[in-house]
Order: sequence, then structure tokens, then C-alpha cells
Amino acid sequence: MSAELEGQINAFLKRAFKYGFCTKIYTIQSIAEEADKLLFRRMMSANHCIHFLLPSVKSTKYCLRPKGHPYELPRCEYELHKKSFIPGCLYRNC
Repeated sequence: MSAELEGQINAFLKRAFKYGFCTKIYTIQSIAEEADKLLFRRMMSANHCIHFLLPSVKSTKYCLRPKGHPYELPRCEYELHKKSFIPGCLYRNC
């Protein structure tokens, strides 16, 4: 998405707050991040239709601090692969 279009959408959302259509100021980035988090949480459920795309569960013998997910992190050699949806969510929530 271009920066100009992002600015226009953010300005629209700011006006929506100003005129009382919402209770807080939203940005297009925060809306997209929340949608990604929600989809990732839902796809971690075993009965979700795209659950099979997730990597295998990491096994460990140690009792470590809780993580955002139990999955192995994929090896990403390219930045484009790291920014795609599933690896991106795995790296953001580790």
C-alpha cells in the first residue's frame, strides 16, 4: 500500500473519531496487525482449515518461560520470505 493511500485512510479514521463514530483513533497499521493476530490465534486451533500450514511443534526437555507459540521457527534466508504471513507471525510472536 502506498504511503499516500495510507495517509488518506488514516485521515478518514481520524475524522471518524472526531465526529464520534468510534471511541479511539485507529490507524490502518493497527487494524491490520490486530487482524493478523486474530487469524494467527485462530489458525493455531487444530480444527482450523489452514492449521496444516504451520510448522511442527517444537519439543523441549526444559521448562522455559512461556512463548507466544509452541512451533519451530522456520529458517528464512530471504527478507521477503520472513515477511510473508506465517513466518512473519511466527517471528513476531516468539
